[in-house]
Amino acid sequence: MRVVIEIFKAYLRTELIRNSGFLFGLLSLILWLLLFLTSIILFSSEEVDASMVSSHSMVAMAIFLSYSIATWDWAWEIRRLGFHGIMDYVITSGRDFLVIFLGLIPVSLIWFSASLLGSYVLLSLLISPPLISVVDLPTMLVGFLSLLLVLLGYSMILGGVTISTGTSGPVMEFLGWILPIATGGLTPLERMPHLVRSLALATPFSYPAEMIRYSLGLANPVLGIEKTIVLGITYSVSFFLLGIFFFKRQIRKVLIKGASIPSMY
Repeated sequence: MRVVIEIFKAYLRTELIRNSGFLFGLLSLILWLLLFLTSIILFSSEEVDASMVSSHSMVAMAIFLSYSIATWDWAWEIRRLGFHGIMDYVITSGRDFLVIFLGLIPVSLIWFSASLLGSYVLLSLLISPPLISVVDLPTMLVGFLSLLLVLLGYSMILGGVTISTGTSGPVMEFLGWILPIATGGLTPLERMPHLVRSLALATPFSYPAEMIRYSLGLANPVLGIEKTIVLGITYSVSFFLLGIFFFKRQIRKVLIKGASIPSMY
């Protein structure tokens, strides 16, 4: 626990406080959100209630921010640690490498909360205040827990690919952007083409988003809420365990063959 607390304090200083990282990160986020909102404002139908458009946009942004954190804060943090030789130190110290995540996750949650608040303010100013009404709290909690497990498994798979091959460009482009978006991250499955919907249901990414939208009264899961919860828990736990297994296997390969030189592509 002492190690986790020290890691948390170190990331808090370097990522959010030192060199005004929090301020510049927030400004960058605002520019990203403006790009999203511009397309929503230009192409949303006038027949749809503005508050519903804003609410769906809020959930989509939350999902997008979640996968952005898992990609750039967690998976590529593994790359950075390898690039600076910190990974070697962690491995030779005999500590479990996952202790890094325990110290980093609270910092990511602080950033995620600030980002959601910024999203809410922008949506309120440019479209309409989002309607945040929790109609099923237990399902929401299960949805967020499932999302966290999927994100951790996903980041460990990306991180494992990076330390074993030295690059994660094509993998990151597919897993980091195309797959979560195409599997219901930004759009409810009930509004997607049947073929895409079937592919989405074969992945662990769609179920947490389906549960979160249902718990907010925004959309109904295509499989029904009971089946969605059961499959969502099963998929997320399995994906999380797969991520741990894959990552630790790549660490063992590094111990035998040495680490590849990290690069972006």
